[in-house]
Amino acid sequence: MDSLFSHANTDPANEGTGRPPATLAAQVFVPRNPEDSFAGFTDGIHLWWPVDQTRFGEGTHPEFTQGELFEEDMAGNRALWATVTAEPLDGRFELAWHHEGNPNRSSDLAVSFSADGTATRVSVVHDGWAEGKLGYEQFEAAPDWPAVLASYRRFMGGAE
Repeated sequence: MDSLFSHANTDPANEGTGRPPATLAAQVFVPRNPEDSFAGFTDGIHLWWPVDQTRFGEGTHPEFTQGELFEEDMAGNRALWATVTAEPLDGRFELAWHHEGNPNRSSDLAVSFSADGTATRVSVVHDGWAEGKLGYEQFEAAPDWPAVLASYRRFMGGAE
């Protein structure tokens, strides 16, 4: 079954072309306004990011600092995850997601927060993979966005 929510599936149009699937996308609804949803996503990321989606594991601390998203372990080791490439504007911000922490091997990530009735729709779109083998490596190493956003939704008080 084809789904934008699975790393296991590839875009059939790309089969045999040396290109990874075009896009990973996921969304959740949280029972907060867009401003609070944004703050929970960015300022509170260390409270909700799933430990199984980190490099260092238990005791890790993800954090946005000076336009970059880092993970730091209890010993002070740091791993660069992403660099903010477009400051928040109209409920959206963009990052260069770094493959294995290397800013020269990045893909594109956009996170948006839009009002939807009494909730906020939080959407993640991850694309811009490199060509060939590196692109597949980036795609396979990308976070499991549905799992990440499910953890965020629980943190923000959303239903399972």
